[in-house]
Amino acid sequence: MSDYKCAPECTHLPFRSARAANKHRSSCNIWGRSVAVQAQDREIDAAASGSDEDPALQRERTRKRQKTKQIWSKNHISSKNPASSIVTPDSEYEVGREKSPTPPFDYSPLNPTQTLLTGWQNNGNATKSNGELDSLARIIQHPDFRPEELKGYNAQTANAKVTKADEDLAYNHLKDSFIETSVEIEVPSGDASIPPHKFCIPQLLYRNLLSVIQTAFTSSQSSKFHFSPFRKDEYQRIRTDVYNSDMFLKEHDSIQRAPTDDRSCKREKVVAALMFWSDATHLANFGTAKLWPIYMLFGNLSKYIRASPNSGAVHHFAYIPSIPDSVKHEISRFNVNWKTQAKEIITHCNRELMHAVWRFLLDDEFVHAYRCGIVIKCFDGIERRVYPRFFTYSADYPEKVLLATIRDLGSCPCPRCLIPKSLLDQMGSKHDMKRREKIRIFLVDKVMRTRQWIYNEGSKIRGSAVERLLKETSSVPTLNAFIDRLGHDFNISRMLAVDFMHEFELGVWKALFTHLIRVLYAVNPKLVAELDDRFRKVPAFGFDTIRLFTNNASEMKKLAARDFEDLLQCAIPVFEGLLPDPYNKHLMTLLYRTAEWHALAKLRLHTDNTLEYLELTTHEFGKLIRQFHDLSDVAFTTFETDREVAARNRHNAEKAVQMMGSVTSALAQNGRRRKSLNLITYKFHAMGDYVRTIHLFGPTDSYSTQLGELAHRVVKKLYGLGNKKKDPKQIGRRLRRVEWAKRAFDRRGIHTRRRRLQGLCNTDVGIHHHVGKSHKSFHNLGSFVANRRNDPAARNFWPKLQDHFLGRLMSREFDGDTHETFTDEDRRHIRLKDSRFYSLQTLRVNYTTYDVRRDQDSINPDGHADVMMLSPVSLPDEHPYWYARVLGIYRAIVVSTHPKASTTHTGPVEMEFLWVRWMGVDPGHGSGPKKARLPKVGFVHESDPYAFGFLNPAHVIRGCHLLPSFSDGRTNELLSTTSTAAWKKGETDDWHFFYVGIFVDRDMYMRYFPGGGVGHISNREFFLHSTDNNESDEGDSGDEDDELELDMDRSDVDDTPHSDDNGESSSDNDSHDELKSQDISEDDERDGAEGEDDWQWNDGYGSA
Repeated sequence: MSDYKCAPECTHLPFRSARAANKHRSSCNIWGRSVAVQAQDREIDAAASGSDEDPALQRERTRKRQKTKQIWSKNHISSKNPASSIVTPDSEYEVGREKSPTPPFDYSPLNPTQTLLTGWQNNGNATKSNGELDSLARIIQHPDFRPEELKGYNAQTANAKVTKADEDLAYNHLKDSFIETSVEIEVPSGDASIPPHKFCIPQLLYRNLLSVIQTAFTSSQSSKFHFSPFRKDEYQRIRTDVYNSDMFLKEHDSIQRAPTDDRSCKREKVVAALMFWSDATHLANFGTAKLWPIYMLFGNLSKYIRASPNSGAVHHFAYIPSIPDSVKHEISRFNVNWKTQAKEIITHCNRELMHAVWRFLLDDEFVHAYRCGIVIKCFDGIERRVYPRFFTYSADYPEKVLLATIRDLGSCPCPRCLIPKSLLDQMGSKHDMKRREKIRIFLVDKVMRTRQWIYNEGSKIRGSAVERLLKETSSVPTLNAFIDRLGHDFNISRMLAVDFMHEFELGVWKALFTHLIRVLYAVNPKLVAELDDRFRKVPAFGFDTIRLFTNNASEMKKLAARDFEDLLQCAIPVFEGLLPDPYNKHLMTLLYRTAEWHALAKLRLHTDNTLEYLELTTHEFGKLIRQFHDLSDVAFTTFETDREVAARNRHNAEKAVQMMGSVTSALAQNGRRRKSLNLITYKFHAMGDYVRTIHLFGPTDSYSTQLGELAHRVVKKLYGLGNKKKDPKQIGRRLRRVEWAKRAFDRRGIHTRRRRLQGLCNTDVGIHHHVGKSHKSFHNLGSFVANRRNDPAARNFWPKLQDHFLGRLMSREFDGDTHETFTDEDRRHIRLKDSRFYSLQTLRVNYTTYDVRRDQDSINPDGHADVMMLSPVSLPDEHPYWYARVLGIYRAIVVSTHPKASTTHTGPVEMEFLWVRWMGVDPGHGSGPKKARLPKVGFVHESDPYAFGFLNPAHVIRGCHLLPSFSDGRTNELLSTTSTAAWKKGETDDWHFFYVGIFVDRDMYMRYFPGGGVGHISNREFFLHSTDNNESDEGDSGDEDDELELDMDRSDVDDTPHSDDNGESSSDNDSHDELKSQDISEDDERDGAEGEDDWQWNDGYGSA
């Protein structure tokens, strides 16, 4: 059988039958060229009629053509042009082996250029996104883009030229490119007769520190630098960033008296506030490839710019090498004590390597600039004398240990003070705060003496003589590079800033949450299933502020820091009632204080009041968690969870294999062990340093390790683009190409940064709210009311709406539309144009946050439907906010003939309104900071005439997060119906009560903080005094809780001493609560892995 084709121009493979070919034609656009087909038919007919062909053959040809038309008519999708159904003879579909060189028809809804761009996106690498395609389109449209210049272009050659120019010091006058070198570490032999030996560690990739500083100060970004700090001494001091912190003020004053290398210099002296991050990271999910970057940022720049991943504020300063296995092998052959001290020797070498790297980076040129300053002509054309100063170094605990040259989990494990390990659980007490005043200093004389013993006299690294000098303070025999290069007065302990993400979210809170799971298992394993079910019922909030808990929260599978934050913010109603009293009361207070401390410590703007309250809350939290520790130890016998047992068994198996070299011996595992809440940890102890650190350097988000974790994304992406050989060098070269491209784009005004819109409308942030203008969906007023005659939500719908319009048109103060003076005669003056109103999907509310930025909430009746507004009642004991659930968002064109609210002169008025279901505060529930309880609200009963009503969108402050009160359950007594617009899809009843999620974000918390945030209407009177007379009938008050109340008017609160049974923590607890020096923990790989791509305003910083 002959092969069949669709048409000569069609490039589809030939078909084996006419039926298959015809079926293909039904969707083939080339077949649709009806005019050409008709012309071909006429030509064939003319040729046939003019030939001497036998009449019988002509009839046979006609018969075949008619049969083909019948088959085609069954399969062909009709076209607007009837002529397109004409079919050519079978001979037209015979295979022609030669392809048409240029298809005459290119089907696409786009023009040729757009077709090529879209084809570029959809072919090749699958990682190209819509944003990348938009970026390419902007580049092509730029006036400097000339296609003729691409002749002979080769990407590899072009990139090689960029790299060559970058590494050519004659071309790169800033000399800020990466340089590869090696460093040496000196290793003791362990024998007095054998001198120490220096081993070379290769692949240190670094950039000259002064060159990076000069690049930053001469770049366009330096136009946003803050050179002169300022301090407001008005009513309250506000701390927002590094450049108005105590440390910046102190350093700025000190450099004015600093020496210069030019006595005649009259240039302005400014501080370069250096902030460092370092953390080892895996580069791939499989294999051993890893990188240990050091990032540098400038505190002179606003944190709202520094936090934006695409701002270019993060400078990759160096990539620290690891000790190769080959070098370890050489060390094992050199040191005579290797068999018995291998672990101590490798740990010592790692410390030596870290400080050898920093000793190399802090070269003589930098030390001179540190002391005398360096003259830089800044972007504004003004020459300034810049003094580099170390402000913060953000790292997790293992790296803090290396930098501070102390022992990991030694007798004094804190890198900032000398509090003994046995007293770490006293965090927050008065004695603890006094002990913190004894700060850690570097013991130069003792370290030098022990190094003499180890390197020249053959002493062991942890020998008895060394231990007598260093063990008491957890010091180590390593000379600190910062002290060595910058002077003995350099305060290394002050530079090591607190680490909120690792220390609290992945530390203290994670440990507390895990212990609460153990307690639930001890009481009744079914309670854990109930906990997981409750978490799944917690509604989401915002775009991704609170995400739905789809997995079992108790299992904590692959949770990042932001996931533990969500668990904390929603924990109070979820845990309520699971434990019997009095433990439930203590737990509710503890969870409230935990969430409160979390909100305060993570504020982006601090005042004197917030810092004072944070200090009080720190004390209170320490007291509460110690009490809960003692109570739970006595009342419950808690054991390890399944996750902890598996982790311990894996750890023991790896340890056994390393020590014995036998897999069989590692298989003997133990069962569950008794485990309690361990408070003798550095992470718990570090909570007491937050107030002091914020005073020194500003709010914690400026130096959060989350910024470093976010910067890891760049090196991981660049690693994936290379051939996985010589990783640091390839990553450094590719990074420089990215920086060169950014400079080129900046010079030409091309902005490649994309903002993630999160589905929100990018409206003018200056307006209060935005509602769409669509008129597609509308309701006829009469039909709407008639169809809902049995719905309690729509009872008196039109009269209430008329009252609402009258009140607004008459400019009355909002009072919940209880305009009892309006009569039916007044209402007859109000009507809707065309008797219809229009339904809309989304209300977007813009608001000013506590840190004086603009943000937006999206309100949707089907999703985020709960809103809050200021209460029109201003009595001292009245709750300051009203709450409602939005049932619909509408717009109507209102016509009024009322003499006091006439639209005669203005014409019909377009008005937006919300159909809402009102909520009321539970009168028997005490809430607020003193009671340590969340506000509690519930729907108004349908018997109340104002259970449903209308609201002007202009009165909405923002959306709110309402958490079901799971312990109170659900009810069908509020609405006597089986179907109503008041219920969301799938609901058949209501929750009795809701808790207001005041900790859902920092802005929401500040609206309930006594005094409120900057620009917020003051609520201090209510939150300080309104709950004094409120007594709860549900266990929210009483002797136990009164004892735990935080006296906000007192700054000196005593604490009851707390002691452990043995004064020491068990090795089992410590082994899992703290990270080891050379491990890249599972949590570190997920730190900040999500939430950093949050939608951002123009400055690139997310919601507060």
